[in-house]
Amino acid sequence: MKPTIQAVNISKEFPGVKALTDVSIDFYPGEVHALLGENGAGKSTLIKILSGVYTPTSGKVLLDGEEIVFTSPYDAINRKIAVIHQELSIAPDLTVAENIFLGSEPKKKNGLLDRALMNRKSQEILDNMGIGNYIKATDVARNLTAAQQQMAEIAKVINREARVVILDEPTSSLSEYEIEALFNQIRKMRDAGVTLIYISHRMAEIFTMCDRATVLMDGTFVCTKMVQDTNEKELVASMVGREIGDYYNRQVHTRGREMLRVEGLCRDKEFENVSFTAYAGEILGVYGLIGAGRTETMETVFGAREAREGKVFVKGEEVHFSSPLDAIAKRIGMVTEDRRRTGLMLQKSVKDNAVLPSIPMHKRKFGFANPAWEKEATLDIKKKLMVKTPSIETTIGSLSGGNQQKVILGKWLLADSEILILDEPTRGIDVNAKSEFYALMNEFVANGGAIVMISSEMPEVIGISDRIIVMHEGKVTGELTGDAINEHNIIMLANT
Repeated sequence: MKPTIQAVNISKEFPGVKALTDVSIDFYPGEVHALLGENGAGKSTLIKILSGVYTPTSGKVLLDGEEIVFTSPYDAINRKIAVIHQELSIAPDLTVAENIFLGSEPKKKNGLLDRALMNRKSQEILDNMGIGNYIKATDVARNLTAAQQQMAEIAKVINREARVVILDEPTSSLSEYEIEALFNQIRKMRDAGVTLIYISHRMAEIFTMCDRATVLMDGTFVCTKMVQDTNEKELVASMVGREIGDYYNRQVHTRGREMLRVEGLCRDKEFENVSFTAYAGEILGVYGLIGAGRTETMETVFGAREAREGKVFVKGEEVHFSSPLDAIAKRIGMVTEDRRRTGLMLQKSVKDNAVLPSIPMHKRKFGFANPAWEKEATLDIKKKLMVKTPSIETTIGSLSGGNQQKVILGKWLLADSEILILDEPTRGIDVNAKSEFYALMNEFVANGGAIVMISSEMPEVIGISDRIIVMHEGKVTGELTGDAINEHNIIMLANT
């Protein structure tokens, strides 16, 4: 069998960074090929070369054995190469159908848009995907959840009948139901002879869906293995150059004083009568399916949304936050679910992002900025969190997702936060970075901090939490501790 698309001796250099060095990989039809590696290993750079976003510094791309030179992503799209990005690229003010047919809209004989046909075909695709009951072709994209927008992007790829489909962390915002719907579509495409390139840090998905796996490390090729002939331990060791034991760095925590108490919190159409308590020295996990109201609840606690009723207490004192600034003043930090939209200033430097919440606490006399402290503090966080960046003055939008996430955590550590609300904190982070992140979480609570962590990854919420509250359709359906923390009990409560 001949490969559909090939990377041949690809190298790519940016100012101060060598992202890829002499990488060669063959991708075959009717196969799901995993592309693995730590954040910064070169995965994103390679798929951007394969999809026409970047031009290689040296090397070439072959399609059906012939060299091709993309001048833009549209060249790749025209050759039926499609990408489902980790960061959504949907047009928010268009309908689902308009997004699905964007650039290939059906026309009537008079040249006008055939909206009825477009809507009908789009709805057929959604129905065949098994999601037509909660995503309609006529829905405006901005009114959809992140998970629904991700499924709409997948529907767009299906409509294009792509020969090569690149999926970059496609399940990062999906519920278990939606993940299974996605996997069914991947199986259909594989059976139809489509070449699929699959990037994910969730190792279980690799062994569920992939046929072959290639590992990159520091921009170089490490190995390609048939998935059936390897195991998770071996792949992880190839990715990080050493063996990693327990990802979660599980530790025994000692519960201290009450840090955060929420009583009867309500917000119309989002959550009702939510109550919980978080203590110093403890990681409180929050689990629920998409639409459970977890994010909305925590954003309300943080002052980003207004509650209809209910009370919030910090260290026993009732507080009334009218904005996140009020929460920050009470030493609460929040790592948001969507880092690019609400967690970062993408056009600013690593340093500017890291010090932002702390600037008022470190101003010099007469309110002037303190550049010396800003530089020293950012370099300290860069070293402690092992952020891969050419410089602290590098624009943060150019960093990998995992390194961006580390900077977000770092800014709250610099702000001397005592309570951290973490919403999907390890989304898009590789296994080694996850292990480091969990170690930092354990260190934070060991030093007297309290963490409330939302996670959609069942192994994560079980592996790292001391206590778990489960939500379903805006209500807390139960609390689990000790031996009661297991997959069966969580699933039961999440569907109650």
